[in-house]
Amino acid sequence: MTGKIIALAALIFFMSILHRGNASRILCVFPSASVSHQVVFRGLTLALRERGHDLVVVTPNPVRDPNLKNYTEIDVSFLYKENYETDYIELRRNACWIDWFWNVTPILHLFCEKTFDHPEFKKIYAPDSGEEFDLMLTETLYWPAFLALGKRFDVPIIGMTSLGLALNLQYSVGNPILTSHQSNWDLAMKEVSDSPTLFERLKNFYDVWKFIYNYNTEFMPAQHAIAKKYLGNEIPELGEIERNLSLIFTNQQGPISYLRPNVPNVIEIGNFHVSKKIKPLSKDLQKTLDESKQGFIYMSLGSNVKSTMLDKKSRSEFIAAFSKLPYTVIWKFEAEFLPGKPDNVIIIKWAPQQAILAHPNLKAFVYQGGLQSTEEAISHGVPVIGFPVMADQDMNVNKMVSLGVGKKLEITDVKRDDLIEAIQSVATDGSYKQRMLNLRELLKDRPYDSLKNAVWWTEHVIRHRGVPHLHSSTADEPWYQRGDMDVIFLIAAVFVISVMTASAVLYQLLVYSMKIFGNQQLVNRKEKLK
Repeated sequence: MTGKIIALAALIFFMSILHRGNASRILCVFPSASVSHQVVFRGLTLALRERGHDLVVVTPNPVRDPNLKNYTEIDVSFLYKENYETDYIELRRNACWIDWFWNVTPILHLFCEKTFDHPEFKKIYAPDSGEEFDLMLTETLYWPAFLALGKRFDVPIIGMTSLGLALNLQYSVGNPILTSHQSNWDLAMKEVSDSPTLFERLKNFYDVWKFIYNYNTEFMPAQHAIAKKYLGNEIPELGEIERNLSLIFTNQQGPISYLRPNVPNVIEIGNFHVSKKIKPLSKDLQKTLDESKQGFIYMSLGSNVKSTMLDKKSRSEFIAAFSKLPYTVIWKFEAEFLPGKPDNVIIIKWAPQQAILAHPNLKAFVYQGGLQSTEEAISHGVPVIGFPVMADQDMNVNKMVSLGVGKKLEITDVKRDDLIEAIQSVATDGSYKQRMLNLRELLKDRPYDSLKNAVWWTEHVIRHRGVPHLHSSTADEPWYQRGDMDVIFLIAAVFVISVMTASAVLYQLLVYSMKIFGNQQLVNRKEKLK
């Protein structure tokens, strides 16, 4: 018996050594100062660590767990202090997302420089550092300067985004540019019509291609200058690196997204941050929710948008609506005091959201439409009322409405009666809840676990030193060849020229005929006079 135990222990030890021997070193750079972005990235990095890989992670939201082995964090949480102080609700009133992007490009460049300037990070990428990696994993949103690190370490690069692909990345990887498709979350802040008019499609076409042009001719050169400043003049053009990313993990799941064609190296992920084991609520909050026999409503505008950004009028409309509800309302409100707070409203500055969503007495979730909050609501079968504010939030809420699991209202024009009607409909009509439960089951019914699939693809890239066989040639084509725009232009030009030529010939024939006819009439008159 003892011999069997020793043999089993030796086998386990051998397998451990073998597994460690296949472990790789991965550099991860995730600069977004946004918790909702970081929790997605963290899901994958911790899973890779569990597989025995050694990770160096640049993040503004470090785990800070001294028990984690093979997991070195470079803390750039100071980026939150540098973050652009934006009233996103006011921005929604006055600008579209693309316009906002150009307003904040200085802060995006500053984020890159501040991250490159971090002393611990400098030790990693310094030419004489002696550091070696097998893979780079980086956020691909608006930070292309960091792609140059892939060339510095001569490793394949996997991009990762916590939401759908931005327009600039759609273009870079060779995806078809569908200028009026609902999946273009960065196209507008408010309504994207399911059936846009010809004029709307013409405007979308202009806005999208103008953005892509300006991004590649203005923003990318500025990012390239930052990369050269810290990594030297030998780095290739960033657009070339971006076009040749090995993979891109995009946080989009088919059943809850507006489906669109993707090139083969775009891998869909989802639910990385959703906890399988929910932490318990505080005793006071647990008691409050348990005693809400008629149920309760939970409201949160997320981590980037805050309820304190609501103007006085909007806030008063929320308060008036909540005061007329028969439910307790848990409101994530980032201040100590809420003037005029009704007795049935409880404000908390920080909310354990997943634990609240998991409570059986919850009737509805009033939220801003963030993708991570949407995934959490679906995972716990909670219908939603969306007040989208920015980025992909309109797209997410529009999809929830189309699936019959929620309602959509406008954050810049809050009306108490509309809010009451929306909450009462979602809370009392059981079909919303049932459709949400059906949607949850649909997301669960898949041939593989999304996180394990992402880990497999990551290790696949490491094993093969990249996956050029998944690269789409459309990424290398000039813009005018995509969708055969040059062919369409040529056909249109030939048609227009032909029509104009035919019109000119007909006009000349008509003039000539009129002249002949006029001359003949003159001759006839002269003959009559004789």
